[in-house]
Amino acid sequence: MKKYEIADILGVDTKTLNNWKENRKELYEIVMKHFENDNNCPDLNNMNYLKSEMVKAIDTLPNAKTKKFYHLMMAELAEMGH
Repeated sequence: MKKYEIADILGVDTKTLNNWKENRKELYEIVMKHFENDNNCPDLNNMNYLKSEMVKAIDTLPNAKTKKFYHLMMAELAEMGH
């Protein structure tokens, strides 16, 4: 995968990736390793995948953090008129 494609997926500019390469080497290496193999790249346009990943992540949280994320999500939805 090309660097500009990775930047697009992450929602950052390619200059940001270059800055990470220089100033945040560990972060850059983690990101690039994740995208080394296209087969490991999840389909971030698949809403079912995104929802299931969110639920899995929330299931690992302590109750207090789960409540926090619930309130953050509901506040975000309220701002959108839902």
